[in-house]
Amino acid sequence: MRPAVALCLLALALTACGSAPRDSAEEFSGAERAVATAIEDLETAARDDDPGAVCTKLLSESLLGTLKEQGTTCTTAVRDAFTDADSFELTVDEVTISGTKASAKVTSGTGSQKKTDTLELERVGSAWRITSLNA
Repeated sequence: MRPAVALCLLALALTACGSAPRDSAEEFSGAERAVATAIEDLETAARDDDPGAVCTKLLSESLLGTLKEQGTTCTTAVRDAFTDADSFELTVDEVTISGTKASAKVTSGTGSQKKTDTLELERVGSAWRITSLNA
């Protein structure tokens, strides 16, 4: 079984290629925009094949701990997810914030492969970190 972060990223993977990325964070303002930007940063890191950015800037300590408990490193899990995915395109549809916690409805794919998931995030200092995916 793949580690949790790999499953999270694979759940957001697209099988269709070629479309230009859209920055859905521009549709939000304030703290909601910061949450959406964290998700857009995940998309950018995937497109740039940069698992280091995902591991050091985008995932929460609790999610990193889960990976360690599963006997893998974040970099290995994220690199595996990037390898398994054809491309990434994420659109943030809705952001809800409650204190230091946030959830974001995210759409990936198009046509018959379109899928909506909910990402959970937490604020750490001024940054938002991904804690889980609820598919």
